[in-house]
Amino acid sequence: MTTNEVSRKDQRPPHRDWHGSHQEWGYRPQAFRWDGHKLVGINFIPLAREMRAWLKQRGQLPLLSNADLTTTGGYTNPFTFSGGSIALILARVVNAYYDYCTVPSAQDDPIDAEIERLRLYNEVVLYTARMCETTIKQLLYCTQFPESRYMKKALGQLLEAPCTTCRKENGKKPHLISLVGSLAHPFHLCLEFDHCAMDHMALGNTLRNSQAAHSGIQTLNIRTADVSKADLRSGCDEVMQGFIHMLSHLEKVEEAMLDDLAQKGAAIELLRRNGLPAEEANFRLMPGEPFHHEARAEQPPP
Repeated sequence: MTTNEVSRKDQRPPHRDWHGSHQEWGYRPQAFRWDGHKLVGINFIPLAREMRAWLKQRGQLPLLSNADLTTTGGYTNPFTFSGGSIALILARVVNAYYDYCTVPSAQDDPIDAEIERLRLYNEVVLYTARMCETTIKQLLYCTQFPESRYMKKALGQLLEAPCTTCRKENGKKPHLISLVGSLAHPFHLCLEFDHCAMDHMALGNTLRNSQAAHSGIQTLNIRTADVSKADLRSGCDEVMQGFIHMLSHLEKVEEAMLDDLAQKGAAIELLRRNGLPAEEANFRLMPGEPFHHEARAEQPPP
């Protein structure tokens, strides 16, 4: 099956009914960046927004390295760093497939062209799925969901997976949980995720699993170099269109969390400046809900 045949078959993602429940969650202290007890910022960057802007030629991608790990008050979210690296790699892959498809060459060998088509197409499929994964995990890192529930999970398991607690109980069929849906829920975005975004993510995950991540791969279909290049351009463009659409949904969750955390962070920092003792800075921060803090009542002397 050629790339063109795959893209025509999967042009519109099939809709499925998502049954993963949306769980309540709160923010944890690692949602913020700290300098001692001083809150200095939010502990993630909007990867979906930055990647989408770059693909539309509207901005530059962030550059993060090991040097930033030692910066006082810097990012400590591991998926911020891995996501930044994946974004830069994906940008190189996108440029590579575009240049290969559009720069003419009289020396193109049909076999070499077909091998290059397979290589570049599979890299596009693989890194778009990985970019979605790390974008989601970067947001989950800011929540009270245990890291074991998402740290090593693939995209499909983030969309919907059996409840680990139920799985441990003998004879009980586990219900399904959606971590992606849970992120969207408090910001009233779960409807568009259940009916659109998650279908696109599931399609991207299926393409990655069937064509790029395991031992199976498309077979060589040796034609002229021009035909292989046209096939590559069509297939990659199709994947990228779906990817940009996925990013537009993830960007909404990023923006909602950034706005929410900015408001909560400003309120917390104001309390600190007004003399709130560090031992009282143990807040219950729920997404989408106003932040309230009640000072502890002073204990009467014995």
